[in-house]
This record gives sequence, C-alpha cells and structure tokens, in this order.
Amino acid sequence: MDLRHSRPFRLVLLLIAALIAVIGIVPWFVQADFAQAALAAQMSHDTQRALSVQGRTRLVILPRPALLLDKVTLSEPRHPDQIFAQADHVRVELSMWPLVRSRSVVVHRLDLDHPQVRIERQPDGTYNFDDLLQKRDTGAGIHFDIDRVAFNDGDLVYRDNGLNEYFRLARLQWHMDKLGDPKNGELSLEGDLQIGPSQAMQWRGRIKGTAAMRYHAQERRLLVADLKLNLMQQGESAPALRISDAEVSVAGNLVYGWQPLRLNGGDLHVSASGKRADQHWTGELDLPEIGVARNVLSLDKLKLQVDMKSPGNHLLASMKVPRLAGLQGGLLRADNASIDVAVDSPGQKFTAQFVSPLEMQGGARFSLPAYKLTGSYSNAALPRGEIGLQLTGTSTLDLRSEFLHLASHGQLDHEPVSMSLGVNDFVQPEYQFDFNISRLDLTPYLPVVSEGARQVDQSKDIDFTWLQHARAQGQVRIGELVVKNLHVDDIAMNFSARDRKLTMDPLQATLYEGHLSGNMQIDTTGDIPLFHARQRLSDTNINTLLVDVLDTSRFEGRGQVDLDISAKGTSLEDLRRTTNGSAHLQLKEGAIRGIDVEALLRNTSKQLALLGTEVTQPSDSDARTRFTQLQASLQIKDGVARNNDLAVGTGVVKLTGSGAINLGQGYIDYQMQASTSSRLPELASLAGLTLPITLSGPLASPDYHVDYASVKEQFIARQKAAAEKAAAARAAAAKAAQKQKGKPAATAPTPTPLKKK
Repeated sequence: MDLRHSRPFRLVLLLIAALIAVIGIVPWFVQADFAQAALAAQMSHDTQRALSVQGRTRLVILPRPALLLDKVTLSEPRHPDQIFAQADHVRVELSMWPLVRSRSVVVHRLDLDHPQVRIERQPDGTYNFDDLLQKRDTGAGIHFDIDRVAFNDGDLVYRDNGLNEYFRLARLQWHMDKLGDPKNGELSLEGDLQIGPSQAMQWRGRIKGTAAMRYHAQERRLLVADLKLNLMQQGESAPALRISDAEVSVAGNLVYGWQPLRLNGGDLHVSASGKRADQHWTGELDLPEIGVARNVLSLDKLKLQVDMKSPGNHLLASMKVPRLAGLQGGLLRADNASIDVAVDSPGQKFTAQFVSPLEMQGGARFSLPAYKLTGSYSNAALPRGEIGLQLTGTSTLDLRSEFLHLASHGQLDHEPVSMSLGVNDFVQPEYQFDFNISRLDLTPYLPVVSEGARQVDQSKDIDFTWLQHARAQGQVRIGELVVKNLHVDDIAMNFSARDRKLTMDPLQATLYEGHLSGNMQIDTTGDIPLFHARQRLSDTNINTLLVDVLDTSRFEGRGQVDLDISAKGTSLEDLRRTTNGSAHLQLKEGAIRGIDVEALLRNTSKQLALLGTEVTQPSDSDARTRFTQLQASLQIKDGVARNNDLAVGTGVVKLTGSGAINLGQGYIDYQMQASTSSRLPELASLAGLTLPITLSGPLASPDYHVDYASVKEQFIARQKAAAEKAAAARAAAAKAAQKQKGKPAATAPTPTPLKKK
C-alpha cells in the first residue's frame, strides 16, 4: 500500500509538523525565567561577572537551541557596577550534544542587536575579556565554541591604557561566520571609526573590511587570511592635527591564539595618503614577517617609505630594518637600521643616510642611540658641487608630541663641526639649533668668473619665500668663513626667524681685521622686504671694507665705523638705491689713494706764476695723501650719501670737504679744499690759500680735478690786497708826514717865579 495515499499516515505527519511548529513557536510567547536565572548564576560562577537581563528571556528549541534575551548587560569581573557590554537583543545559540550529554552549556553562535562593548588593554598586555575565552574542560558551566558572531549596529570602544589611546567603532556591522569551517569561514565589517573620545575627538573615518576566517578548534588558533581593510576620512580632523582626505589601506594575513586572544604572527602591507595643512603625504609600510612568541614581538624585513610634498619642500624618506624585536607594548630594538632622507626646497637640497641601532617605544617614539650619518648639502648659489658631511650622534623622534631632536659632531666639508637640532610641530615646524664649525670655505662651490668680472648679479632677486613660514631660533659660531678673498673670523650670532622676520642679534665677528658688533633684521611682512642694520666696526681696515661695501679702494687706514642704515628691495641693486640712515667714520694713520695733495701744493707753490685754467688730474693709484686723522659723517637718503664735515689732518696739509656719493648708480661728486699752515719755505707762498679739488666719476675709478685757476685768483687777490694794504699804509704815513710839516714850532712855557714869604 502506498503510504502517501494513506489518510492515517498523512494525519501523523501533520501532527508531527504541528508539534515541531509548536515547539519552535511557543517559546517566543512563553517566558523562560528559569533559564535567565540559571544563565546569570552560571556566568557569575565561571567569570565573576554579573549578567543582568532587564527584558524578556525566551528559549527556542528549533532549529537549534537558543536563548533570546532582551536588554542584556554584562559587567566587568568582580565589578558588578562597571559595564563591559550591553545589547538590546541577544541571541545565544547553544550546541545540542554537550547540552544533552553533560548538561554543559556551550555557546556556539552569538547575534547581538545594537551591542555596546568596552574593550580595555592593560599595560601588561592583558585584556578585560580574557576570562571569557578561558577553556573549561569538564563539568557543567558555560563554554565557548564560537562558530558565528554578529554585531548589528554595534558600538565598540577600545582603550589602550598602556599607550593612552582611544578608539571607537560606531554603527558597526561585524559578522564572523563559519569559524569552525576550515575552508569557508569569513569576516566582514563596516562602521565609523573615531579616534579620541567624543569630547576630544581627533579624527574619524569610515572603515570597511573583509577576510577569510580559519579557526582551528584543537589548536585554539584563528587565522585571518586575505585581510583587506580600507579606511577613509569623514569630515574634518581636530584643528591640532589639520588632516584631510586621508585614506589607509591594509592587506595581509594575521594569526591569533585563542586563549588568551593574542596576535601570534602574520604579514601586513599598509599604504596611506592624505593632506596635512598644505602638505601632501603618501606612505607605505611592509611587514612581511610578524612573529609573537612568549609575549616577544619580532618584525623581520621591515620597510617604510614616506613621501611629503608641500609648496616649499619635498621630503622623501625610507627605512629598512632587518629585525625589530622586543616585548609587546614595551621597547622594541633593532641592532642595525638604515634610513635615507632627502629634502628638496627651492634652490637647495639636503640628503642624509643614517646607519644606527633603532629603538621604538609604544609605536610612537623612536630613537637612534648611536647613528652614523653621511650626507651632503647643495645650493643654487653654490653650483660647483655639494658640501659633504660625516657625523655621529643621537636622535629622538616622538610622533605623538611631534618632536625631533638630533645631537651630532663630526666633519662638515672636512672641518670639525658640532651641531644640535630640535624640531617641534611637523606642520608649522619650529626649530632650535646650535651650530659650531671651526672653518667654512665656500670658494670651491661658488661660480667661476673671469678676472675682473662682476661676481654678483646686482639685479637678481633674493629669494625670501623660505622666511614666510620659518620659525627658528638658535646660535651660530664659525671660526673662519672664507668667500673668495673675503675672510671673516670668529662669527657669533643669535639667529631668530619668526613672523616673516629674520633677526641676528647680537651679530659679532672679526671683520676687516677689526671687531664687528651690532645687529641686523630683515622684515618681509610688507610687500617689499625691509633691511635694517646697526653695526660698529672697531679697529677696522677701512680699505678692505670700502672695497667690499662701496667697490672702491680710495682710503686706507684703521679706525672705527658706526653704521645705522636701512634699505628695502628684493635685489642688491634695490638695496643700494634705497639705502637710508647714517654713518660715521674715524680713521688714524692712513692715506687717501690716487692723489698726493701735499705734492700738488708743493708743485703749485713752485709754479704760481704759471697757473692757468682748470686742470684735470687723472687718478694715480700709486699716489698717496697720508694723514694722521680723518673724520667724516654721512647722511644717507634714497641711496645717496651726503657729507659736509670731512676733516683730514696731515701735519702739513689740511683737507676739508663736502659732497655726495650715489650708491645706487655707483657715482661720486665731491669737493675738497686743501690748505696748509706750514712754515716750510716751499709752501710759505700758499699760506692762507686753499686748493679746490673735485672728485667725480665712477665710484671705483673717479677723476681728480684740481682748480689751479682758483689758486691763482686767490694768489692775485692776496697780492692785490697786500699791495692795496701797503699803498694804504704808505698813503697814511705820507698824510701823517704832511700834516706834521704844516704846523708852527712849539715854544716851551715860561716858568712862574716863586714868591718870597
């Protein structure tokens, strides 16, 4: 008989189906308070955690035994008032066979709706969920043999109390499924990542990820294979970070031990890009071999590359570490690491290669305790090669506080040097430095010029773009600076660059064989850079000074120069044309080159009778007017220096003068008056006369114009005046004599006789 057509058989099947439906459906409407109490008691016994269910608790038999709980809260161990996790709805699926065989509760699957979980990592590396993963071999109780975990619209907070880090995953969709299947397990997650608590949030982004999950129950090992994570920034970061458009991608494999849950090994490749203020960053990190054994972490064949571009700089850095190892969460050390750094900015480039042991603390603090550095520096103003440096020292980099410090000593351009550098804030860097070198010769790196050619393009703009964002302060000491024929010794200055101003105060040096002291400032806050210098040069060789400053060698001697000048412009030509201020010059025991005034006076005295019109005296570099003292003050306006108090004394000749020097055009127009009060016979005829001398023409090679006609006129005028004076004297004498002749002779008075008494 065909049972399919048997009415009794169909009734039995219908009864069984109805019974199954009833068994599966009824618990949805029937409270299971007994299970809730038992579950809470068992959880308290096994984990010392308080389990609280504020809503209903239901028991489902089919298709798999499960507890359905509403408004569930789980506390921290031994702290019932501290919440570890809570959820609106929890579905706990149990394994059937352990429940039937030994009344042992084995959790097989977990589904949580709107869960809130708080995970903490302690400084010793333990987690606040370790007790939930402890294996319990026998006896009644709660055990975990997880095959599926699902968070629907979850909120997960992670706090690292050792590193003081805070992360939050909100709106989290987390699914781990088929964990017991060695081939088909999978992970997917999506949510909003927040760094820093809500009241002090630093950064947030959207995270998505997938991976294959391979859980080996006997080995208690979890393999996260083919991991692919993508993290994209959402909104603005905290103002202090100034990060935008950031994106991070992670790919690799991770191996975890299950009891306790710890990373045991794996490999990762991380790539990142983003903007920070006006900086564009990209980077890649390769961790091909990650190993953890007995809480010792090792990273083998580590590679890091960083590329940063900004309007004014391009930084390229790479690091290779054969092996970095140490305690998890503690100090990691590598015996040998190599780091290459290249920094390009307009007109200059710096490269450095570091070889050193490497120490890393907390993932954010790096140290090079004994590095060896080989590097070079090049500049567009020094086109003939690079300045080499070889240094040893120590360095510390703290990414969290954004601080870098290097202390070095060694050789710069084959000369002994010591230096230190500190950097705060990597977006708007503030530098502190101390630089000390015994000798620096820039001559081999300067452009080759032909003999007599101008070595500096006066019209070329000076680049001050680097000063717009510069924040630096420090000290510079150079024993000897050589630039072609210029030697400056004992340079010492305090250097400050801030708010688009460069200040050197004090600025001291041994300059032109004398001592320089004063200060200098360059101010670029306006549309046109402004220069201001206050300097005193004591016991200075004035000849070399004027050669370098005014491109003339007309004076020699030693003395003091006081300068208080300012100028504005973007080129040396502009500065010479716009110079304003004052200068005062005092010289002793020197000479005026190109003319011998005393010789001119002697020659003039001999040839007074032959004096004629004005005569031009060409410059004679061998001629000298030696003096015992020279004083002059200059008032400078719009690049023109005017003087009206020149006073030169030689013992035989006295020189006074006034005139103008056009610094912008390099032209001089100056009038001097030479005189003598000497009683020497050969100069006696010039007593009381002045010899006008005009100095005019290019500043480097002016001509002297001696006005002999003026001397002749003075001489004739003096003779005429002397003759007139003599004639007047003779006339007066004659008149007096005439008057004397016209008077009667004087008679003597008659004496009065004496009367007798």
